[in-house]
Amino acid sequence: MEYVFKCSGIDKKYGTFQALKDFNMEIPKGAIYGFVGKNGAGKTTLIRCLCGLQRPTGGSYELMGIPFDDKRITGARERMGAVVEAPAIYKDMSAKSNLIQQCLLLGLPDLSCVDELLKLVGLADTGRKKAGKFSLGMRQRLGIAIALCGDPDFIILDEPTNGLDPQGIIEIRELIIKLNRERGITFLISSHILDELARMATHYGFIDKGHMVRQMSGEELRKECRKSVRMKVSDTAILAKILDDKNIEYKISDSNTADVYAELVFSEMAKECDKAGCTIINMEEHDESLEAFYLSLLGGEVNV
Repeated sequence: MEYVFKCSGIDKKYGTFQALKDFNMEIPKGAIYGFVGKNGAGKTTLIRCLCGLQRPTGGSYELMGIPFDDKRITGARERMGAVVEAPAIYKDMSAKSNLIQQCLLLGLPDLSCVDELLKLVGLADTGRKKAGKFSLGMRQRLGIAIALCGDPDFIILDEPTNGLDPQGIIEIRELIIKLNRERGITFLISSHILDELARMATHYGFIDKGHMVRQMSGEELRKECRKSVRMKVSDTAILAKILDDKNIEYKISDSNTADVYAELVFSEMAKECDKAGCTIINMEEHDESLEAFYLSLLGGEVNV
């Protein structure tokens, strides 16, 4: 498999604080890679190292197949675009002027891409309106357009849907998916809106305390976040014995709740539970969300 970014055993220290510890990561070419972790887990530090804004204390990484300490790494970074924390835009300029300025900064001789990019991100009709008067969603789309200058192969987006209304979230999501499918652009997306991330990501990396806890494909995640029947009963110990006798897979959450991974007939289960001295309070179909998976993997509250 070809990777746009691959790192091995990266460490990053700030004085005595270790932000990254033996960190490993692989982003396949053509992926939409969801990067998930709590505040302070090390996501921003990794992104800064990847962008060349900081240098790791230890370990190594490759970008587009080029080692980070190779002189050619500058050329590899020219094939990247990024919107980190907030779009870097000139608020007193129009969307078109912002893109022209970015093209000039990159030394691009041809400005014909400007109108195409404005149309692509839905800002073709903004005219002379200054970017400072744009909505948050419009600024995010302008930031992505700026990141697209130079026709990059790899784009990093830090919280691209943060603060957006539902319509804005849909627009950004559809734009990312379109760019990935039609242009083959690989994305690294750090986001705290986990269920929204699950709508577009093809791969995931879960970071905690500077260490990569787990990497997995979207398909692997879907298998783990599979459908179940969530049962609330008076006694899960009794329910467990009934399910064990039937050789049915299940997971006990607490003394009254269990997720059962099988198709169940309520009348039959009610009869067997009643016979064993257990009352069924409720039964409903349940899909484990990315948020629930995150909590089970890392523990604690969702604050990423």
